[in-house]
Amino acid sequence: MKLNLIFAGVGGQGIVVLSDIFCEAAILDGFDVAKAEIHGMAQRGGSIVAHAKISEKVETPLIEVGQADAIIGFEILETTRTLHMLKPNGAVIINTKYIPPTNSIKNVSQKTSQQLLNLIKDRIPTVYEVDGVGIAKQLGNNIVVNTVLLGALSALPNMPIKQESFKQAMMSKLKEKYLQINLQSFDLGRQSVLKTDSP
Repeated sequence: MKLNLIFAGVGGQGIVVLSDIFCEAAILDGFDVAKAEIHGMAQRGGSIVAHAKISEKVETPLIEVGQADAIIGFEILETTRTLHMLKPNGAVIINTKYIPPTNSIKNVSQKTSQQLLNLIKDRIPTVYEVDGVGIAKQLGNNIVVNTVLLGALSALPNMPIKQESFKQAMMSKLKEKYLQINLQSFDLGRQSVLKTDSP
């Protein structure tokens, strides 16, 4: 079993932390792991793409174009920019939020956001829309969007990593005072995908 994942978003969204937790969970389940990060502007708000590969034996960390099994998109624009990395039968998990780049016009409309989301859904057969921001607000802490998406990722039909391994990795990577709320956000993100896949 092997799995190639792309994590796409902007600085300050917890992409590096999320990809680290994913890799730690994979190691706990006995997989070989390789990870690489590609940063845009060296500031909060700049583009960040993390590659993570798991297999019995991983040779290189970078994923080739058209070879990603899934994209985990922290916001809509950066997800759109990485669609070329996805396999024809790949899946997209997307936090339905648009964050305009720091060098763009500030008042980007909601219409633009919806157009980008429609473009993704038109091009990709399997798209899981996750209201990460809404779930985080429901829990009273906006910084848990990344673990909402981790929960959603854990629920993919082809996910070889056990749910308990994800939670164990969270326990080892997150501060104890934030652990409980992150475990809650993980469970809610997981449920959002399981509901989508229900008949």
